[in-house]
Amino acid sequence: MNQSSRTESNNNNNGPILIATSTATTTNRPITATRRMVTNIPSPPLPSNKNDSIPSPSSTTTYSTTDLTYKLTGDVVVATGVTFTIAPIMSTIDKAIVQKAAGTHSMTQSCVESVRNMVRHPISFVRSPTFLMMWGVYASTYCTANCLKTLYEHYQTNQPITTTTTTTISAKNNQHKTNESIQQNNYNQNINNPLLSAKMGIFLGTTTVNSLTTLLKDKYYAIHFGTSSTRSVPFKTFGLWALRDCMVIGSSFILPEIVSASLEEHTDMEGKTALQVSQFVCPVATQLVAGPIQLLGLDMYNRPFTNMSIQKAIHKRLQFQYTNFCSIVTARVSRIAPAYGIGGIYNTHFRDMWRERLLDRQDRQLQHLKIGGGASVAV
Repeated sequence: MNQSSRTESNNNNNGPILIATSTATTTNRPITATRRMVTNIPSPPLPSNKNDSIPSPSSTTTYSTTDLTYKLTGDVVVATGVTFTIAPIMSTIDKAIVQKAAGTHSMTQSCVESVRNMVRHPISFVRSPTFLMMWGVYASTYCTANCLKTLYEHYQTNQPITTTTTTTISAKNNQHKTNESIQQNNYNQNINNPLLSAKMGIFLGTTTVNSLTTLLKDKYYAIHFGTSSTRSVPFKTFGLWALRDCMVIGSSFILPEIVSASLEEHTDMEGKTALQVSQFVCPVATQLVAGPIQLLGLDMYNRPFTNMSIQKAIHKRLQFQYTNFCSIVTARVSRIAPAYGIGGIYNTHFRDMWRERLLDRQDRQLQHLKIGGGASVAV
């Protein structure tokens, strides 16, 4: 004789819904009871502190889409504004590096000449391809990195959290074995492996945009400020420049978060201070390797060595690296410090300020809705 029962309980405080099913039998088989509990946990509440890094999701799709639009707008405005202020320094140093590698100017002569022209003819300098291409490279790079991070944060924040708990209890020989399997759709799936995938996606997207725009910029600089008679840049040079860009982007947008977490864990640094230190140190330290790679690419463009043996060509290129290593690396450090060190710090600072204003605006709207709701209830 079989007997089944089903009970349902609902908590008034948005508690879990429990559905239990049990079966009993008079035979000598083990008694088996199966219980399945599905808990729907609502989205995280609105942050009480306006300084929270990731704002809470909006209550409606329309508001959420509008909020995302404002975030992306801020990402673009901050990226273009910050890079506009640092592009003159980077264009001056890049031009000096190319002319130094070509042997037409020293680093000091080229920088003095560029600064003089910049001061005497500022409007012409801002309109020149030398400045516009440099600004375009870093504006597009920062815009891509900011927007990809915002899209991932928005997707992660607006995902509902569903927790499923399955418990199986079997009684045999007075032994009870319980197996609980908890699947958290948001935290386990969107933070563990997908977090790594998201970082890789941000890295690949930012590197792709930066590499394409940088290669166009480097080709223009090499042709107009180099000494080679040909206007065709070899694929070996493009490949070296692409490798340099991957190293620079990784050390500027991915590595600082990893290093800052380690610093915060093993030192007494606060999270914000550790991130600022990492954003400045990581790109600068990478130039010890990225500088010689760029120099080798320029050397292959200016001196192809087509009619020379491989051993002799390698010897000459190593000698060229040894002669120009200190000056090129120093120039690269001077260039990368504003490009990704100082620029990254101010990009994060103004981006956070933009988010704080959005949170203040959201708080005012919620207060207005509460006041309006209370008035309608009173009526």
